[in-house]
Amino acid sequence: MTMHNSSPLLSRIAYDETVLPFRRLLVALSGRDTDCGLLRYAAMLNRVLTGAEIFCLHVAGNGDSPDLRRRFTSGVSELLPDVRSEVVAGDVLDSILAVATAQNSDLILLGHSSGRRRRSLARRLSMKSPCSVWIAPAEAPPSITRVLVPFDFSRISADTMSVATALAEAAGIDECLALHVEFIQAIVTFDEIDEMVAQDRDRAFALFIAPINLHGVWVKPLFVDSPNVAQNIVRTAVEQACDLIVMGTRGRSPSAAVLLGSETEHCLMNAPVPLLAVKHFGARLSLLKALRDERLRKRGDERYT
Repeated sequence: MTMHNSSPLLSRIAYDETVLPFRRLLVALSGRDTDCGLLRYAAMLNRVLTGAEIFCLHVAGNGDSPDLRRRFTSGVSELLPDVRSEVVAGDVLDSILAVATAQNSDLILLGHSSGRRRRSLARRLSMKSPCSVWIAPAEAPPSITRVLVPFDFSRISADTMSVATALAEAAGIDECLALHVEFIQAIVTFDEIDEMVAQDRDRAFALFIAPINLHGVWVKPLFVDSPNVAQNIVRTAVEQACDLIVMGTRGRSPSAAVLLGSETEHCLMNAPVPLLAVKHFGARLSLLKALRDERLRKRGDERYT
């Protein structure tokens, strides 16, 4: 089942009207050779996010040489002309958070190599930052051609779906993949039961997707039965040749670790493709709760029944 929301009325309905396009991008550079790849990726986002303001930042260490600062300035001016940049000294995480707040950034772009230290920084930023975090591997091509959006029937994933389809539309993509991973505990299964589960999933997805502004992008659902949610997200991204995973986070409170600790954190630390962690607040819904949710039922009936 592929869903496409094209109703002018429904396009004005959203789970969270505070979700806005990314307009202020902070690019956190490491001062290493991998910065060239990240700057190319940022240049691609500059084309996709038309009219967005970009600010480049490098947090210098005590051993950084003046030559490194010159190369930083030169690289930014070459690949992102007319973009402001700054080199500051201090703790990397604290400095990025301080500049993101001062610049009123709504997105932080961070690169990483094969090492886990930079990925750990991305995880901590996703938990503590006031805005979304986009992490791109050093070898990632500067393009967005296929987007994977894991969802769990929650308000968070509904808003994330809207953000993902907005990015897809801006990048010229006409389809997104929506992945739901759930473990159904059953001793024995029969074809009839499998058919009933499939019908319930299709119905729940129809109710879930109906109120979301999909920006004219087709959304194709994928359902996987497995207890390993994060592993299946990463595997599906590779198997489906996706070059971007878009996931939600809960917010800036310590409770953000609930989601980051299980799914988003694992993907941040292991995904071989770029990942966007969208900052939201909300709670997870099970498939059964989604089917019973009167809000979903009422809005879904407007379009699909």
